[in-house]
Amino acid sequence: MDTGFIRVLLNPGRFFEARMQDEPSLKIPALIALAIGLITAVSVIPITNITMAMLPAEMQSLGLLITIFSAAVAFVGGLLGWIIYSFIFYIVSMIFKGQGDLKRTVEFTGYGLLPQVFGGIIGTYFSYQLLSGLNVPPMTSPEQIAEFSESLVTILATDPLAQIAGLVGILFTLWSANIWIFGMKYARNLSTRDAALTVGIPVGLYILYSIVTLAGWL
Repeated sequence: MDTGFIRVLLNPGRFFEARMQDEPSLKIPALIALAIGLITAVSVIPITNITMAMLPAEMQSLGLLITIFSAAVAFVGGLLGWIIYSFIFYIVSMIFKGQGDLKRTVEFTGYGLLPQVFGGIIGTYFSYQLLSGLNVPPMTSPEQIAEFSESLVTILATDPLAQIAGLVGILFTLWSANIWIFGMKYARNLSTRDAALTVGIPVGLYILYSIVTLAGWL
């Protein structure tokens, strides 16, 4: 792994301080976001395949198109996450009178997504382990589809792999949040406290939602 990436992961304060000496560049953050988009696209394939297997035979020919569409939506969603986080941090930091270029905020937010690459790979692995061996029986009526859908929701809600995947996602989000705190400190010229609040408010709300959702499974 590039030493710059290692520094982002393990010593983000020094990394971002050094980056402030150079002009903002979105090339590497964009590559990170693209990687997340690709991983997200791959991760939806198992559940899409199950959904297609539940459809009547006359609709099976649409399977490839639906899979491509679902993967494309997931890919775009991965990229949008980068932009949404960037704008949220930029707007929240204005409360603390942050000063700095929006492009720099977008750049540093992209670097902070790096742990999500590893989290996405692990989550995709759990997804395949959970869904690849699932047997989808032949279904010819809406009632059978509804019954199987309910059982699938139960499996996803109670299986230990799904719960572990949820916890792993939270841990990697916390790792990203730690990087973002240092990123916003330098990108928006904030104190450590204000940078922590800038990141902690939106990320904390997201993690709280994730924990509540996960707790509902237990």
